Parts: sequence; C-alpha cells; structure tokens
Amino acid sequence: MTVYIFCGISLVLLAVFVSIFKKKEQINGTAADNKVVSDGECCGKHAVCQKQRLAELAAKKELYYEDEELDKYAGRPSDSYNEQEIEEFRYVLNTLKPEEISQWLESLTVRGVTVPDELKDEAYMFL
Repeated sequence: MTVYIFCGISLVLLAVFVSIFKKKEQINGTAADNKVVSDGECCGKHAVCQKQRLAELAAKKELYYEDEELDKYAGRPSDSYNEQEIEEFRYVLNTLKPEEISQWLESLTVRGVTVPDELKDEAYMFL
C-alpha cells in the first residue's frame, strides 16, 4: 500500500515539475520571439520590424543592385508587365546571390517597383 502512495506522490510531483518547466519555457520563448536584436537586425517575424527595416533602407543611398532601369516601372501593378519587361526583372534576379534577393525585393518596394506576378514565386523560391 505504501508503494502505491509513494508512486502516486512521485507522479504528482513529476507532473508539477514538468508543468512548471513548460510554463517557464513558454514565457522565455515568447520573450525571445518578440525581441529585436540589438545590432539593428530584426527577428523577421513582425510587421513592425519590416516597416522599420524598409524605412532604414529608404534612408540609405545604396538601394540599387545595378537595376536602375527597373525604376521606370515604379507605380505599375504587378499584373501589367509583358514578357519582355518580365525578362528584365528575371535577368536582375538571376544575377543576384541568394542572400541578396530579400534585400533586392525590399529595395524595389522602397522604390515603388512591384515584381511581376510571374516572378514572385521564382523569387521567393530562392529565399
């Protein structure tokens, strides 16, 4: 009988410790998810960070990836490009390193240039 009581108490204590550990882990995880890294880099999970990053990019002069010719498409809807115009975007996309693509897309956004619908999946595939 004492063995059963001892096992029961042990199971209850184990459940309490696991519960406390899980709550502590959730609290720490939530704090880490909401944290912006102090060196100016964003965690990438929040729209606020993305807006701040775009504002910082807009303030910089180095927004171009040798793609100044794409500025003529500023303000155009993403579904209005013909095949030749899409190829201009594709050429620039294919000359970029994979780690540059997200910054290139941000650069286009800051400059008011939308990526053609036909290239969006291709661009995001590289990300």
